[in-house]
Amino acid sequence: MDVLHSSGLSSTYYLQTHFSHSQGYFLSVSKATDLRNTFFLLFPIWFYVRQADAIRLVWVAVVGDWINLMLKWLLFGERPYWWVQETGYYGNTSQPMIEQFPMTCETGPGSPSGHAMGAAAVYYTMMSSLFTTVLKKEGHQIRKWCVRVSLWTLFWCVQLCVCLSRVFVAAHFPHQVITGVFIGTDRAHGILVAEALSRTQQIYKAGLCSYLLASLLLLSLALLLYLCLQLVGVDLLWSVEKARCWCHRAEWVSVDTSPLASLFRNTGTLLGLGLGLHSPVHAVVGRGSEGAIYRSICLSATLVLLQLFDSAFRPPVHSGALFYLLSFCKSATVPLATVAIVPYCVTAALGYKGKKLL
Repeated sequence: MDVLHSSGLSSTYYLQTHFSHSQGYFLSVSKATDLRNTFFLLFPIWFYVRQADAIRLVWVAVVGDWINLMLKWLLFGERPYWWVQETGYYGNTSQPMIEQFPMTCETGPGSPSGHAMGAAAVYYTMMSSLFTTVLKKEGHQIRKWCVRVSLWTLFWCVQLCVCLSRVFVAAHFPHQVITGVFIGTDRAHGILVAEALSRTQQIYKAGLCSYLLASLLLLSLALLLYLCLQLVGVDLLWSVEKARCWCHRAEWVSVDTSPLASLFRNTGTLLGLGLGLHSPVHAVVGRGSEGAIYRSICLSATLVLLQLFDSAFRPPVHSGALFYLLSFCKSATVPLATVAIVPYCVTAALGYKGKKLL
């Protein structure tokens, strides 16, 4: 593994020295493809455009990130920014001097890359939705072929940019981002997680009880694995200590990127979606929410509200169990507000005029 890690570190060093002028671009890509943007940005947009695809988007993101979490705990992957400072592989020779950035110091194990794996599943889901929409309008076979080639080219360009950005910031080795992209890939059927959920019609018909049970199941299985490994003497928080030890600046260590934080965040999101879809408010508003003007108003209000909410409500990172509880509640609020609260408030504000727009 040392040979693999050293070659990967050389890739990071090469990118940082030869493409230093693209630092802003790589940082922007890494930030934009964070999974939280799926819930705060992509889900609201997709919900007011294609509701069924938005529901699938959340399921794909949550289940995919849960699989990523379990694999991280089982694979014990190193990260470049701490491996280079601990390894004795280089001996008396000088080791590559790599730069750290605010998003470098993630606290979870490194393999597989959550950014790469999440982007592959989420953007595949969005791409398949675009396929369905665009190809229905195109009758000519050559045009259909051109659309397919264009969308697939765009998809893989995005994946390449995500992988390069994660290697550039020294958060992952190249083999970890490649594994992240292809861990759920079946050569015959595409991205496994996204494709499997797209064929599972039950997610569109799931009741509130199903959402509750799914959230509890994901949470319970992950915590069970955590406790079992703890009982046999495996400390699953080892990566958090390494991050705190080797990150150049203490304020860059993001507890929000720890596996437990992502677990509570994702299960909260799934439960919040179930609460929103099956709330009495959504049942009333959803009867006629097909008007373009109505949806535009709701989308604009949702995006503004979520950004304000995200900025104003920051769970205290040093409060232990309270941090995880508040993260769970914050994540549950995002789909609940998108699906039920904002549409209800818009409908109430517009009154009878709003109903005419529906």
